[in-house]
Amino acid sequence: MKSFITMVIANLKMTVRNKQALFWNLAFPAIFIVMFGAVFNNGGMSSFDVGIAGGDSPLKAATIQAMQSSDAFKIHEGTADKELDALKNEDVDVVLVFPADGSDGPIEMYSSAAGGPNGQIATGAVRSVVMEVVGASSGVQVEQKEISTLGASYIDWFIPGILGFSLMNSGIIGIATAFVSFREKGILRRIKVTPFALWKFILARIVAAVVLSLATSAILIGLGKVLWGLTIRGNPLLITGVIIVVSMSMLAIGYAIAAIARNTETAASYANLITFPMMFLSGVFFPIASMPAWLRPLINIMPLKYGVNALRQPMLYGHGLGAIWTDLLILVAIFAVFMAFAVRYFKWDATAK
Repeated sequence: MKSFITMVIANLKMTVRNKQALFWNLAFPAIFIVMFGAVFNNGGMSSFDVGIAGGDSPLKAATIQAMQSSDAFKIHEGTADKELDALKNEDVDVVLVFPADGSDGPIEMYSSAAGGPNGQIATGAVRSVVMEVVGASSGVQVEQKEISTLGASYIDWFIPGILGFSLMNSGIIGIATAFVSFREKGILRRIKVTPFALWKFILARIVAAVVLSLATSAILIGLGKVLWGLTIRGNPLLITGVIIVVSMSMLAIGYAIAAIARNTETAASYANLITFPMMFLSGVFFPIASMPAWLRPLINIMPLKYGVNALRQPMLYGHGLGAIWTDLLILVAIFAVFMAFAVRYFKWDATAK
């Protein structure tokens, strides 16, 4: 029995010393709880903007009163045209249009086709309040309708985020683990004794990674077009340039991790620790506007946030360079800072201190 307990203790010590195992077993689920709790917890969720239009009626007044009694809703009253324009401009999440004659006829509930998960949550929350007000036996119907912003669908909003997500994974996780693996296997040491300069070696790796990123992005865009009818509204050359800039900024972060990580396991842990929060706090899957205000300072330091916005503006809205130049400037600065750090602390040999 004593030997068995000793073996259990030995295995516990080995597990605790394995930083990668600790990350996936403890830190990874903990971050999940924090991220999703912050985004979806009712106490921390940003309120939904609801446009109200139509003729005055007891039903309309009761609905407004019910929504105003909750911090989950912000009410905007106006004409149907005004509120629907606000929905198209993403200034409101849902629009309720009551009968113009003040009767208890059908209530029209409008949402945006490009709203995605946040739009679905908002629609469900508004519908619940309306059904509670009208009552199950009243016979009043709620007709749900969707409007298309710029003819856009949710997939048009979603694909730019997925492109950014793909560039982040290949640039940070792919480069960090690959370079550390090269160091551990002695590949970098063998390159060091050749006349090939370090900067040329890194540049060659960057060019190869960018070419691969462009090919991967083209495949993902093609997949979106074939399967879901993805529509791209911006200049293809601008979008290509944005992909290159985003890819290079993520690669620089990967190189910085590779410079300080002593082994592949450590590199993977560092890379996941950086990429996981960016996955959920950069607007990839959920609109940043739906996230609580206390998270905004953290969101603003996420490099991927600027990459996703720089991709989404031309792809979804057809905007030009003028709409994204600040995002690109920030990404270039990220590339310069992290690449300088990587070169400064680069080690050819796994045994170097």
